[in-house]
Amino acid sequence: MNDFIFHYTSLDTLAIILKNKNIRFNSLKNVDDVNETEFSDENNINLSSHTLISCWTKNEEENLAFWNMYTPNMQGVRIKLPRDIFEVYNFKTTNDFYVRENQNIMNSLVPESECFNDKYWILPFKNHFLEVEYTDDESFLKPKLFNLDGEQYKFETGIIGKYKSRIWEFQKEVRFKLIVLPTQDLNNNRINPFNDFVRIMYENIPAPIENYYLPIKQNAFEKMEITLGPKCNLSQEIIVESLIEKYNPNAKMIKNKYQGLIR
Repeated sequence: MNDFIFHYTSLDTLAIILKNKNIRFNSLKNVDDVNETEFSDENNINLSSHTLISCWTKNEEENLAFWNMYTPNMQGVRIKLPRDIFEVYNFKTTNDFYVRENQNIMNSLVPESECFNDKYWILPFKNHFLEVEYTDDESFLKPKLFNLDGEQYKFETGIIGKYKSRIWEFQKEVRFKLIVLPTQDLNNNRINPFNDFVRIMYENIPAPIENYYLPIKQNAFEKMEITLGPKCNLSQEIIVESLIEKYNPNAKMIKNKYQGLIR
């Protein structure tokens, strides 16, 4: 696995990332591959709205397809950051918000104070980073999330967001993932995400948030490299230089190797 990951985006988004020093996690239901919002469970069980992801590529080589798809008129930027971009937290749970007490949580992307509140829980899974696998097997592209083992349900969270069709293989995508569960039902009555998990799924109770922001670690932030898009003009270069000077003086700006070669 590469030590660095890459994200293609607009100048507007770069400005927000630099100013706020954080990364947005977006709902899986908004990704480019529609297969990722489809599952094969009965009763139309769908966890795409409960899954928030941040998408990157491990491909170090510049990719013209990325520039074309994810930056406006190839005039955005590519952000390079260490893969170890976020803080991780180890803690023992307290009894707040009906959480089982004294559970050891390891390697969570979110501290306990933000995992559990009166509107939602962000489940503190330790396996929050995944490398996307590409396949044409429908059983992986439209997975079954629930399996009954005796009298107990088994819920396969690890497969959510893990597989994409081979047509996306050029992306060499890696992701960070969060699972968000509501603490209120459709009538605003209190529910417990653990005790009422099956009900949440079968009644399709949506997650109350579609975005979440995680701060970038300072030492990772300072190692940022920003590559200009192939069609960036002088004024856009000046804007990026100014943003770096103001918000991240340790970051490096790199001119694009395709500059002047694409109409």
